Amino acid sequence: MTRSRTAALAALLTLAVLLGAASAAAATTAPATAQSALTVTGNDACFRCHGQQDVRDQTIVVDGRPKSIFVNRAIYDASRHGGLACTSCHIGFKPGLHGTDETMGWLVTAKLTACNNCHADVFDMYRGSFHGNLVFGESGGKAPVCADCHVAHNITPPDSPAFRASIDGLCARCHAQQLHTYLDSYHGKAYALGDAQTAVCTDCHGGHKILPPSDPESTVSPQNLVATCARCHPGANENFAGFMVHVDPQSPSSSLVVWTFWILYILLMTVIFTFGFTHTALYIYRGIKDGLYKRDRHG
Repeated sequence: MTRSRTAALAALLTLAVLLGAASAAAATTAPATAQSALTVTGNDACFRCHGQQDVRDQTIVVDGRPKSIFVNRAIYDASRHGGLACTSCHIGFKPGLHGTDETMGWLVTAKLTACNNCHADVFDMYRGSFHGNLVFGESGGKAPVCADCHVAHNITPPDSPAFRASIDGLCARCHAQQLHTYLDSYHGKAYALGDAQTAVCTDCHGGHKILPPSDPESTVSPQNLVATCARCHPGANENFAGFMVHVDPQSPSSSLVVWTFWILYILLMTVIFTFGFTHTALYIYRGIKDGLYKRDRHG
């Protein structure tokens, strides 16, 4: 009996050790999940340096420009990413002074490639877009990446009124002329007057998969333009969608027809006002010469 009990105890201990080892191995090799990224453990260590008011004036040089190392924790915590660990975007960083092995290429990682870890579907759309083709085609940093539009530490929900209100200004950083012609259009004037529901840039051109009009998959290509207009204007047809947008009337290269009518309009206004001014001036001159305005003439 003693031997059987000893053997049974030994077997139980062996089984417990094997189960413990298996559990530890599973915990070690388990892939990261979306939930595991939602941890702010370690952020306190980051904000001990980057969240202090006395580092507001401390900068590092990024792309030839000074950049503050200060991060406002209250703003970050209230942002869309407020529940994420800093190292979710600043991959490989550890508390303390950061060496070159940590900082090498950090900006591209934090502003672009790290986004793919949580937003793979959106990132694939961006990669295939006009902007993405420029970035991954070595544009020399002359095309926007994720954080250029969504900011870094103060990310607002894309479906919020605050983000929608910022869209035209974001696009204007690179497309100032297009913003000017947009503001000349019905949509632009309605938006300027406070209509938050009128179309902004992304309503027509899309957000992450922006393509040139020559691309058949573009939302503003001839093949898709009617469907794009119909999102806000049910019943839109080819005639409706054929309305010219982003036209600068003062530029013949923008639209020769519109420019011609603009020139004719300017000429017509010039002739009318010149005739009116000349006629009035001659009438006053004749009145003065004939003494029409003398006081004794009316006595």
